Amino acid sequence: MNRMKIFLPVVFLLSGVAAGQDSMTVEQAVQRVLQTHPAIEQALASTRAAEARVSQTSSVRLPEITTEADYIHIGPIPEFNLPVLGNFVLAPADNYDAHVAGKYTVFDFGKTSAAVDLSQSKVQTSRDAIELTKTNLALQTIRTFYSIILLQKSLQVQDEQIEALTQHISITQKRVTAGSATNFDVLTTQVRVASSQNQRVEIQNSLQKQESVFRQLLNLSTNIPLMIRGSFQQAALSLDMDSLQQIALHQRAELKLAHDAEESAKLQKNASSRGNMPSLKLIAAYGFKNGYEPNIYLMRGNWMWGAQAQIPLFDGGRVSHQEEEAQAAIESEQAHTQDAERQIRSDVEQSVADVQASWSKVQISDVQLQQALDAVTIARTRYETGSVTNLDLLDAETAESSARLMSLQALYRFVISKYELDRAVGALFSN
Repeated sequence: MNRMKIFLPVVFLLSGVAAGQDSMTVEQAVQRVLQTHPAIEQALASTRAAEARVSQTSSVRLPEITTEADYIHIGPIPEFNLPVLGNFVLAPADNYDAHVAGKYTVFDFGKTSAAVDLSQSKVQTSRDAIELTKTNLALQTIRTFYSIILLQKSLQVQDEQIEALTQHISITQKRVTAGSATNFDVLTTQVRVASSQNQRVEIQNSLQKQESVFRQLLNLSTNIPLMIRGSFQQAALSLDMDSLQQIALHQRAELKLAHDAEESAKLQKNASSRGNMPSLKLIAAYGFKNGYEPNIYLMRGNWMWGAQAQIPLFDGGRVSHQEEEAQAAIESEQAHTQDAERQIRSDVEQSVADVQASWSKVQISDVQLQQALDAVTIARTRYETGSVTNLDLLDAETAESSARLMSLQALYRFVISKYELDRAVGALFSN
């Protein structure tokens, strides 16, 4: 067993636009998406269609009843003439026949059962496809949700930097007036302000795009305020590679779908192998028709019953070729299942590596942020005493803002990597 344990303290908390009771958590957002997204309804409709096909296939087991009505005019009519006795008409010129006929398959050597089993396997495939659709939508929602929080907090950092630079310009201008600074210092600071404003525009643009995606996922109109709340919190996390891979092989919808396809291919071969099997049917009918003696023009009740056997003799090799095709499909699906298992194991390994790497980056970014804060404190003290230049102070403040943004991004990446690990083991809102 390859055991890896990481103990993660709570290191940061971020709030969305509003933290009130009406704001939406990531769990609530995912729940809403899974309840309202058209992709879910499409998957559910496909399942209902598959269930209807099962009923359609099973209906062969029930009697088939039809009503038929025929009118036939014949000519010349069959008749003969006997001397003395006169002319005898054997059939009317206008013939009418109306009856109800029934047909019931008594035995078909399992052809219907094989077809029903194949249809039922498609139902299970559709149900597993719903699970996969839900998982993908859940992960997309989570990524978008935390991207919005990251960008909102990044905007706050950028605004604070712009505000600090603006105040710095005011102080520098006063120093220029006093003769302790030059216009170069003012221009340098103004360049930094313009650069920060450009970065803010880019962040704001990204935020608007992510909010648009989020509204599309949740089916929210643009006139509804977007209120979300979430946190970049860390808790103790134990990672057992072998255990996680076994869980993934048991839970991942992709592997379930691969097994479904393999089972369907086997059932298809079973159904194909019965294509030339004979069948036995019972037939019966009752109705009214004319043409009976002694009054051939009178409509009279009549009935019939019997049995019908169908025994295929030659089909040009159609069934054998269908079996060959089905066997090839089985081998193809078996190979696909093996590939899916390998891919799932690899997904778990990569996700575990991402969690470990992202947590290391969180720790490194915490150290960098603290160092940047200390550097700014020292630079401001020395700037006030004239020990460092305006440019040195600006560099320290810019480094602090960059460190804060890097810390946010590291926390975001760590949270997302944990959700992606849940996705890799098949435990991400799959129910």
